[in-house]
Amino acid sequence: MRNRLLPLLASLPLSLLAACEWHEVEQGRLGRLELIPSDCGRAYCDLDDGIATGGDLSITVRGKDGASAAGLSLVSSAPWIVDVIDLEADGLEPRFRVLGTGAGLADLSVIDGTGYEVDYLPVEVATVADLEVSVVGEGASELVTVGYDSAFEIQVGELTTLDVIGTSRGRDLTGAYEYFAFLDATLAAALEPDSDLARGYLRLRVPQAGDHELTFIAPGGATERIRLSVR
Repeated sequence: MRNRLLPLLASLPLSLLAACEWHEVEQGRLGRLELIPSDCGRAYCDLDDGIATGGDLSITVRGKDGASAAGLSLVSSAPWIVDVIDLEADGLEPRFRVLGTGAGLADLSVIDGTGYEVDYLPVEVATVADLEVSVVGEGASELVTVGYDSAFEIQVGELTTLDVIGTSRGRDLTGAYEYFAFLDATLAAALEPDSDLARGYLRLRVPQAGDHELTFIAPGGATERIRLSVR
């Protein structure tokens, strides 16, 4: 597993992430519409990275050069790979919720009221194969510990951020999904209120020295065992 001790956007409090979100605008293959991902569970949303199996996100359909997209619908060529599960907002730029349901390639097609395909975008869905861990904090350092996928030393009383990121073939997959997370009572008590265990985002301040274990399991079974040594 790759570990990243970098001040990523993901290390910011969740309350700030919305303010610095950016979304990669995708042009439909026919050049008539734009599809913009959002609400993907991260500060950046990019369909080129692939959608995680079990992950959901919003996609807004927008006409080019100010044209209206009112009345258009989004459908999938293969709902067993990616499914359109909800119309979130109607209007000039309709927004849809989509879900990665199985690994593979499929087209998201935009159709009008008569069923005519106005534009389409191929997307890939991939199962989370690996988990990467980013740790940010004063004095934080990476360790090598037998029996663990990743290990870090952090400082007593220092505010530390830990972020777990699902990847496939080295790409950070997009889509909001939940981990099964396990940690001991000491770490649980040290979590800041803006932590989100299910999303793999922890901000904590551990008040005493000791060794602790965390485990995260992604949809599909990819597992990361983490050792935190507080000194």
